[in-house]
Amino acid sequence: MSGVRLRTALLLVACCIVTYAKIPGEDPKLPIVVNTPPSLTNQSTQDVVIRERVQFELVCEGTAVTDTDLEFFWKKDGVHYDRDARRVFQPDNGGTLTFTQAFTEDAGEYQCFVKSGSRGIAVSQVVSVKYGHVGDFPPPMVKEHTVRNGESFHLKCDEIPESIPESQLMWTYRPTVVKQNEDSMMWSIISQPAGGGETDELPEAVTEDDRIAYDGNGDIYFAYVTAEDMAGGDGYGCTLYNKMLSTLKIGSQHKIRVNNAGGSISERRPTIQYIPKGVQGLLGDKTTLTCIFSSYPTSEVVWSKIGDDLPVGRWSYKRKTHGRMLELRDLRMEDKGWYQCEADNRVFPPTQERVYLDVKAAPYWIQEPANIISAVGETAQLVCEAGGDPKPKYEFYMNGEALGNKVGDFDRRYRISGADQNILLLPNVEKDLDTAVYQCNASNEFGYIWTNAYVNVLAEPPVWLTKPLPKYNLVNTVDGELHCETFAAPKAKVKWFKNKDELPENDKYEILENGNLKIVNVAFRDKGTYLCVARNTFGSENASTEVLVRSKTVFTKTPESTQADVTESVSFSCEADADDEAILEIDWLKDGEQIDFDLSDRVNADASHTSLTISEVLFADRGEYTCKATAYITLANGKAGLLDEISAVARLAVQGPPDPPVDVSLKDCGVKTAVIAWMAGAENDSPILRFHIQYQADFKPGEWQDVASTGDADTTEYRVNVPPWGNYTFRVIAENDKGKSQPSDETENCQTPAAAPNTNPRNVKGNGTEPNNLVINWTPMERAEHNGPGFFYQVKYRKHDPDNPDGEWVVVNITDPNNSSITIEPTETYEPYDIEVTAFNDLGPATIPPVQMVGYSGEDKPVVVPMNFNVTEVLGPKTAEFEWEPVADGVENIKGAFVGYKIKTWTVAEGRDGLRTTLVKPDQTRARVENLKPYSDIVAVIVVWNGVYEGDESDPQSLFPTPEGPPGPVDRFEAYPLGPQKIVLHWQLPLEPNGNLLGYEVVHQTVNGTRIGPEVAIGDIDDPMQRKATLTSLEPDTKYRVTIRAKTGAGLGDPNYVETKTALEGVPAVPIVILADKNDTSVVIAWEQPDEGIPGSFFYVRYRKAGDDKWQDSEPDYINDQIVLSPLEPGTKYEVKVVAGNGDTDDLKAESAPQEVVTDGDDSVATAGWFIGMMIAIAILILILIIVCLIKRNRGGKYPVQEKEAALGKDPEKGDDEGGFPEYNQPLTQEPTDPLKGSHPSLNSDVKPMGSETDSMAEYGDGEGGKFNEDGSFIGQYGGDNKKRAPEQQEQPSALSTFV
Repeated sequence: MSGVRLRTALLLVACCIVTYAKIPGEDPKLPIVVNTPPSLTNQSTQDVVIRERVQFELVCEGTAVTDTDLEFFWKKDGVHYDRDARRVFQPDNGGTLTFTQAFTEDAGEYQCFVKSGSRGIAVSQVVSVKYGHVGDFPPPMVKEHTVRNGESFHLKCDEIPESIPESQLMWTYRPTVVKQNEDSMMWSIISQPAGGGETDELPEAVTEDDRIAYDGNGDIYFAYVTAEDMAGGDGYGCTLYNKMLSTLKIGSQHKIRVNNAGGSISERRPTIQYIPKGVQGLLGDKTTLTCIFSSYPTSEVVWSKIGDDLPVGRWSYKRKTHGRMLELRDLRMEDKGWYQCEADNRVFPPTQERVYLDVKAAPYWIQEPANIISAVGETAQLVCEAGGDPKPKYEFYMNGEALGNKVGDFDRRYRISGADQNILLLPNVEKDLDTAVYQCNASNEFGYIWTNAYVNVLAEPPVWLTKPLPKYNLVNTVDGELHCETFAAPKAKVKWFKNKDELPENDKYEILENGNLKIVNVAFRDKGTYLCVARNTFGSENASTEVLVRSKTVFTKTPESTQADVTESVSFSCEADADDEAILEIDWLKDGEQIDFDLSDRVNADASHTSLTISEVLFADRGEYTCKATAYITLANGKAGLLDEISAVARLAVQGPPDPPVDVSLKDCGVKTAVIAWMAGAENDSPILRFHIQYQADFKPGEWQDVASTGDADTTEYRVNVPPWGNYTFRVIAENDKGKSQPSDETENCQTPAAAPNTNPRNVKGNGTEPNNLVINWTPMERAEHNGPGFFYQVKYRKHDPDNPDGEWVVVNITDPNNSSITIEPTETYEPYDIEVTAFNDLGPATIPPVQMVGYSGEDKPVVVPMNFNVTEVLGPKTAEFEWEPVADGVENIKGAFVGYKIKTWTVAEGRDGLRTTLVKPDQTRARVENLKPYSDIVAVIVVWNGVYEGDESDPQSLFPTPEGPPGPVDRFEAYPLGPQKIVLHWQLPLEPNGNLLGYEVVHQTVNGTRIGPEVAIGDIDDPMQRKATLTSLEPDTKYRVTIRAKTGAGLGDPNYVETKTALEGVPAVPIVILADKNDTSVVIAWEQPDEGIPGSFFYVRYRKAGDDKWQDSEPDYINDQIVLSPLEPGTKYEVKVVAGNGDTDDLKAESAPQEVVTDGDDSVATAGWFIGMMIAIAILILILIIVCLIKRNRGGKYPVQEKEAALGKDPEKGDDEGGFPEYNQPLTQEPTDPLKGSHPSLNSDVKPMGSETDSMAEYGDGEGGKFNEDGSFIGQYGGDNKKRAPEQQEQPSALSTFV
């Protein structure tokens, strides 16, 4: 850092330092118009670099309240500046200088002055105008360097010339021919070629890569040298390029000669080539830390901070530096400390180096002095507080002149105080003497800051700012305030009077700084007349007011905060009371803005606005909802005035998955890793739990893979591993307890270089599929694991020989990456082989060795059979012990691995369809089998098992019986509520009776949530064929668990249970009747249960012919929602109604209103009873007549019937086509067995065909169908499957059991 020049006069500037300028804000507001000192409103703050004959300007603008014109003038290098009016222009009413053509003599340090009569001078900061130029390198030379192939090397730049502005420093390939007498080489770029791009004169720049690096100071480093670094003999030149001046200069020519060019290069561990001793950065700026390593192969560099993390969101690696340069942005004081760079070339252990970063700070404002309006005789104080490291020093100026240089009375009247001498005190100010513009300068070695602030001294009598109102309506128990605000210089003293008595200042009354009177905790006794008096040495003002006291507005109900998921509805309620003479209004606000109910149909309030409802909430509805209750009082002018106002706030949280992360970026892309950064989106009222990072590879477009999860919500930057040899894009997904967000936008592309595979195929196995082959299998490796081009598998195998572990391998290369097996044949049966499978690509084998495993060729059928296999003891219904003689072991007998024996059992009744198998270890000759079928004749055999093949079965087979055992659970156990106190049970026989069934045991328990009551035994059922039972004396509307166990002579079997709930006690709701279908002889009556009321437990239909007195009842139905009435008469009107029941008595039944229905068909004479009877009588008479005729014919001899018929022209061999009465040959109705066409089945059961005579109680129990049992319960079709069963499934009716 060069030395700093701090001037004690006006021109305060430093070489190579940071400068700031503060432009004061608006002047303090005054109720009267007074003249003010000047203020700067705009000025140049950056140094200016000029070029010959190019226009530039220096800005200076100011303002003041003044009765005279402002005067603008400039100083250059501390001397009054007289501009050349022919090329430097300045407006009449401004200070900005416009230089139409720049010349070298314009360079210098400029400062602007704004003067307002005798009220002061505002001064700008110093602006440095510099003439742009690029200096020359030392006289160029040709320098030759000899380096061995593969060694590290670096070129040092010659003495770097001065450049204004700063030039880009780089190395270029320099032409071979250099004139010895030229001082330097320079390209002046006059113009660019059409379409942009570089001109032919520009030399080619040496670009950075993983092997070549710049250190930022002008030197270039080679991690290792190769033949290509000879650059065809052209050499290299250190080059300065100034874009503004279109100037490029090159230093000496450096030629590199490489010995042993093209030879092999030995691997070298990373070694530091360049690292700074220390780095210094300025607060808020950016800085770069550099580590350059030499190695072969090249290294990837990763940075970390010792004892802390790298600053989140403020660091990155410079592009193309492969981690060598760490850039830190927006430096903070906590960034200082040791940083570590670690180089890893993946061959040798990583190498670490450290560098210390020191953070300093140029001055910055903590508190700037503000413009001051002061009264005569007061003390004015200007505070100038700045931060910086080192701590800044302060200097004060008055109208641009340092106070330290001021002489006369003023020296004895001002004081500089404060621990840092940063406060300027002006005691007992005078208008003409102290009114001025003051400047403060804070500086340290890294820069300075400069600002203006004026002191305006006034002498004025009191003037009203806020006069007391004629009348105040104050609110009981609330603090009140009466106005009496004046402007005066010096400040007026204010006194208050009530009913002519001066008010003391105490806990009740407080005269505020602005003169207003604050009445604490207003009470009704505070009403009355109040007087305010304001006075100073130049005059006074007074005014009176009347005070009334009103009741306070209070809430009687306030809205409560709530949360909702998207699409739910929410409501807020709010009620309040106000003073009797007040008008109360309630308004609703969202996030401080009043709700306009005309803008949305989803947000509504009732007429009084005491209730707010939001339907189908959206994320946009979240926020704070405020109920504002406002009381208005009618004023004397008839207008409404505000009395008081209260508010209550409730928050609505709308929860849902978070919004996608934003600002997702790729911060670094390395060989095998990438750094992803993002910012969290909206949480949507449910905190984010974690982030998921996904990548998409170019070889799997559209397929996103999870690569990492952060595990917390605070991480917004993450380093992930990515496979080599691929192009990857990344995205981030946020997750909270409501779900995952949509994916973020994708990052830019990250391309990773190729590398050798870092893994081998997994799940390598060797097994034979035939007795004479070996199949080697593996899991194919994904494209992401290939790591480079030319991928293939190398399969190696050999016979396993422990005595010759270094035997020769057979090698087979599999070039298809998707292949997963290879078959080796012929082989011996079950022979061991050593197997290895290695992944290769063009860069070589996998970096880890393959796992060697032993596989076996295929097995064959065992050739040995266990002898003397028999049962030694039957231990129970399912258990028996067997024994046998062992077989001879060995591959020649087992033809594979001796896995063990298999004992196979089945019953004589089931045959081998019921085969059960037990596996026994190979070293056993005695085993217990525990999966036999009870109460059966068992057949058992034993075979040898090698894991693939079974040997022949033992001979002879063993045959023995098993004893009776406990039965399995009953089948299809169901329960249905029958009113409020009964449950009907129905079940089928156990699928595994395991013996002779003796009956059943039934118990029940109450269920209350997760609590189960004690078992209540009902009693045993001794009839094994019984399928139904009824539980009685139960509690209404109670959930029960009913358990049933079948039993045999061996005891109770496995339980089966079902849970159901009894009906509500009371009269059921009246059912809704529906005519579902009808035909000539039947109708289908359906019903629905109303949404409200107690549901019925069973239903039946009452019906009668229209006009009949007596009703008929159908069979009650406990399951279905419809009943078929059949047989009915065709074309006949019937009345029907549906009865719902919850018990046996009529007071627990409800019936619907009668409805009329007419069957299809006609009520014709053909179907009338009298007509049918008459037809039968006529038929009988005809039959008697025929018999009589026949008798007479037999008595009267032969009659030539054939001859007579022929004579009449009839064929005696052919009878009538039809006999009987033709009109009655075809039935008028469907056959009784035809199903009812067009009928609608029940929603929960199958409907039997019309006319089925089995659709009755008789199908489900003993006795007459349609009858109630002795306790009044009714089973009907309960619990059974209404579908017809196959003949072998039909059951004999069983007695109905009722437990009492």
